[in-house]
Amino acid sequence: MKREKKAAKGSAPDRTMLKKEIIGIAFMLGSLYLICAILSFHPDDEASFAALRWYDIFGKAASDIAESIHNPFGLLGARLSAFFINSFLGYPVILPVLSMFFWGWSLLRAKSLKPALFFFLYSVVISIVVASMFGLTSAPFSDVMAGTIGRMLAALLSTVIGFTGAWVLLGVIAVVLTFYMGKSVFAALSRIVVTVMSAASVPAEAIRVWNEERREKRAEKRRVKEEKALRKKEEQMRSVPAPAPVMQPKEEPRPAVPLTYDEPVLPADATPAATPVASTTLQQLISQVPGEPEMIIHQTVREKEADLDERRLKVQTRDREAYRFPSIDLLEKVPEDNDHIDEHHLAESKRKLLEKLAIYKIEVKRISTTVGPRVTLFELELAPDVKVSRVKSLENDLAMALSARGIRIIAPIPGKNAVGVEIPNGKPKTVWLRSVLQVEKFKNSKMVLPIVLGKTIANEVYIADLATMPHLLIAGATGAGKSVCINVIISSLLYACSPDKVKFVMVDPKRVELFQYQHLKNHFLMRFPGIEEQIITDPQKAVYALRCVVKEMELRYETLEKAGVRNIGDLNRRFPEEALPYIVVVIDELADLMITAGREVEEPIIRIAQLARAVGIHLIVATQRPSVDVITGIIKANFPSRIAFQVASRVDSRTILDSSGADQLLGNGDMLFQPSDQPKAMRIQGPYVSSGEVEAITSFIGSQHALKNLCVLPAPDSQKGNGSQSSGSTEKDGRDSMFEEAARLVVMHQQASVSLLQRRLRLGFSRAGRVMDQLEFSGIVSEADGSRAREVLINNEDSLELLLRNLDA
Repeated sequence: MKREKKAAKGSAPDRTMLKKEIIGIAFMLGSLYLICAILSFHPDDEASFAALRWYDIFGKAASDIAESIHNPFGLLGARLSAFFINSFLGYPVILPVLSMFFWGWSLLRAKSLKPALFFFLYSVVISIVVASMFGLTSAPFSDVMAGTIGRMLAALLSTVIGFTGAWVLLGVIAVVLTFYMGKSVFAALSRIVVTVMSAASVPAEAIRVWNEERREKRAEKRRVKEEKALRKKEEQMRSVPAPAPVMQPKEEPRPAVPLTYDEPVLPADATPAATPVASTTLQQLISQVPGEPEMIIHQTVREKEADLDERRLKVQTRDREAYRFPSIDLLEKVPEDNDHIDEHHLAESKRKLLEKLAIYKIEVKRISTTVGPRVTLFELELAPDVKVSRVKSLENDLAMALSARGIRIIAPIPGKNAVGVEIPNGKPKTVWLRSVLQVEKFKNSKMVLPIVLGKTIANEVYIADLATMPHLLIAGATGAGKSVCINVIISSLLYACSPDKVKFVMVDPKRVELFQYQHLKNHFLMRFPGIEEQIITDPQKAVYALRCVVKEMELRYETLEKAGVRNIGDLNRRFPEEALPYIVVVIDELADLMITAGREVEEPIIRIAQLARAVGIHLIVATQRPSVDVITGIIKANFPSRIAFQVASRVDSRTILDSSGADQLLGNGDMLFQPSDQPKAMRIQGPYVSSGEVEAITSFIGSQHALKNLCVLPAPDSQKGNGSQSSGSTEKDGRDSMFEEAARLVVMHQQASVSLLQRRLRLGFSRAGRVMDQLEFSGIVSEADGSRAREVLINNEDSLELLLRNLDA
């Protein structure tokens, strides 16, 4: 009996030992597979499976892609190696994976797990240190040796403590860690090697005998366990008494509960407010009133969600610098939306609408509704003898009857036999930027410059192509959402385009709206000759910057003429190695420029709007004062695509859209978008993006390695434009009257900049820039080199006087 108890007690440790051995073997096999897959990494495999989802790995598409995989460990091995090499720590990740083998060996040999734990911690820290060291280098193989984490830590350390400090810190960490933890780790590894070598020298006969003895012991333990279980079962059968008869309780009849059909039957744990009413139920509730027309509720569009981070985020730029697209996780998470319809609000709105129309003898045959994020569209099918103009004239009466503002009448709806009445919702919903970017439509968009404008009344994400607009005019009152709309447009382009594809020219007279985009100066912002800042805030410098864009437009047309193509798209397809980037000019406040510069700023804007479409230059102009002296007739004629936010009067609405309606908007992103290919404006609720989200996106881009080949716009011709005629007198040879004085000034100070000429000679910015160009042409100062100061090529005044006499000769 005692022997049987001992055998039973020994079965539990044996089972535990078997589990540890199985887990150890699994760890060892998994680590070996990972190490072999990582060492077999091929950079071309990522492009093959980039569009394949993880759950499609067993589908037909996976079998087609697997044929093009270079990794000998299949599609899974290629995915794992690409993740560890590109998105994690690079090749140093082999050390933590090797620690998995150590864990498995310790479990298999029933050894202490303390050395394995020490080796795991040591390998993790030392791999991060090694990846960060490679991230500080610029070698061609540094990307695969550092990974994303190594690059990010290297950039952070070099920014905080400097390049040399980062090397010193990482070296000290590696030495100290190896000195304190390496002793036990290397001792344990040496013992493992000795054990493996000694085990390999054991004869095969000894191994066979050991396996047979172990198999016999396990069989004996199994036999003892079965005998004990059988004996225990027999004892239980003898000790259990016969069961006594049990009297079943008599069921009492339940009272009958009458069912009513006025309300839907809900589960016991549900509340009526938490259960959305279906469209058919809502239709029955509203159409129960006799004599009223039937009401149909259209189902809204449900966009197919997609993860933007599943696409290829890391790309190579033209100057061999890797660029990584911002992650969607930089944007705030969207709160869950239950798509609940406020049936009470719909019923009340329908009742009040029909009552008011009945007073004026307007008969409605049918009503259909579409519930949007902030407004609900009621489509009224009128009787044949009712004039549309009668409904249009009742706009203010309907607003008073419904006790709401923002009511807009579409008479008629384009393409439908109905009149539309847009009524604000009782509980408006906020549209977030992440919700409109993380959709299949944006991820797989084939547009050249896709920009997300928001959601329509049918909850459909509206995406437009800036390249086909080709320019966009945004106007509205203060606080209506213009600056947020500009941030949304720029963010859409940053999520969709690389620095090789698009560049920005930003003009911000208000100085506080676009300053967050300073982080993009090494990737997306264009530079100007003679100007240090990349975001223009001074009106005179804005005129100069726009003339630089005009000069770039003229040079691009010469390039198209030489190549024999009609537009930039054909040029980039024919010569991909010399592809030209698209240029997006963003002007946040046109009214301030028109007041301070007037005709000087209007002329380059008109020229760009008329001619720049074919060469890939597009304008986005915003203003909060939509008057005819700001939005002139020529500007309106060249901006067929317009966005109108809430304005104060109907006159302002007609100035922007040539029609009324913008004065009835609700603000906070509620807009009317007039596409260039549609006769009437459509109502869209713009998404919201906070300044913190914009800061996160731009900081992520700015933390990456700067591009080596920065784009610099050409200097404009000094003789062109009205500014050269009104800013100062010129001599017969074309040089400015202040040329000699400016030359003596820069030689005396041995520094040359436009701001120096402005301060000392009291010149305007345009005239000072032209004088600087003349000094460069005469060989007195060097060419502009981005934001660096120009070099003075003349050392003393005697050499300058000799040069001036030779110029006059």
